[in-house]
Amino acid sequence: MRNLSLVKDLLKKVTVTMTAFALTGALLTGCGNSANAGSNGKAESESSSSESKDEESKKIRIGCVGQGNVLGAAVGVADELGYMKEELEKVGYDYEIIGFAQAGPAVNEAFAAGEIDLAFYGDLPGTVCKANGTDTTIFATYDSKMQMGIFVRDGVDDIKSAADLPGHKTIVARGTIFHQYFNSIIKDAGVEEDDIEQINTFSDANSLISSGDADVLITSTSIAYYLESLGLGKLVADSTGEDRLSSQFFGIGKTDFLKANKEAVKAIIKAMLRGKEEVIANPDEAYKIWADRQDGYTPEIFEKEHAYDSTFDSFSPGFTDQTYEKLDALNSFLVEEGLIGEAPDPHEFIDETYYNEAIEEYEAENK
Repeated sequence: MRNLSLVKDLLKKVTVTMTAFALTGALLTGCGNSANAGSNGKAESESSSSESKDEESKKIRIGCVGQGNVLGAAVGVADELGYMKEELEKVGYDYEIIGFAQAGPAVNEAFAAGEIDLAFYGDLPGTVCKANGTDTTIFATYDSKMQMGIFVRDGVDDIKSAADLPGHKTIVARGTIFHQYFNSIIKDAGVEEDDIEQINTFSDANSLISSGDADVLITSTSIAYYLESLGLGKLVADSTGEDRLSSQFFGIGKTDFLKANKEAVKAIIKAMLRGKEEVIANPDEAYKIWADRQDGYTPEIFEKEHAYDSTFDSFSPGFTDQTYEKLDALNSFLVEEGLIGEAPDPHEFIDETYYNEAIEEYEAENK
């Protein structure tokens, strides 16, 4: 056994990470009239291109989840390596990244309050925001395959799949992407939800797993590998073989802002394309960039998370038929669970114009 005080200290970091991720894909609140962002109830903001003092530049306010004011996936690499700054400066823009400790719900509040122009976050809170009346549009894909999984605590050896969950205390954060994944896998396994003892929490998940008061955590593969690195258990099943079970994260903006600032939106997409190319060419560098931006994570955790696909296809900013199919499935889940009323039409929620024009220009510029 590793030193107890060390484990407790590491678990404090896990709590912050897990809670932020859960809220990224959570309902919890709809779009209201005031922002609840940052650790003190206000948005914590920090310009990622503060050296630019050109008053003529138009600044874009970009929301993200967490307190570090950092982006992930390919756009995070683009930000770190200066691609975002370069592409936006070409069209006369600057940008500011604003982190929200309360994640998805706080991003929704900020959209409603007019405190951000666009954001990179989960499909579930983004859909809830749209359904609740805020006029937003999806302009790019951030990650089309955020993988989910079943994490089992150390000492429990009889769980290999969803079919084995009956008889075990299982943590399922209701109203989140984890809840949607859970519903799908037990349905596939022919297991009745009432046969599984569920614990509706996420902020307490680490202590419940480490104390043995819960056997299973439905979570993302990145968090599962993080918990594995702490010696708390193992990931026994995941969504990597079933793309329909993974979650989607998008670039979403206020519709009026996107229309009025089309060149800037295309510039961001071009930066994302450059970021994806860099990830493919130098994955080890990308793993290090992501680890440096995520407290407690190591490059090895991200290497494990992405081992299923060395092409990093999920980082393409574009859209596929599956994009729409998964949004339809999400809509069904949200309506069936009573989390929204009328679901937004994916074909109206997504505007592919920005990506289509950006990729055409990008390919012409890089012949």
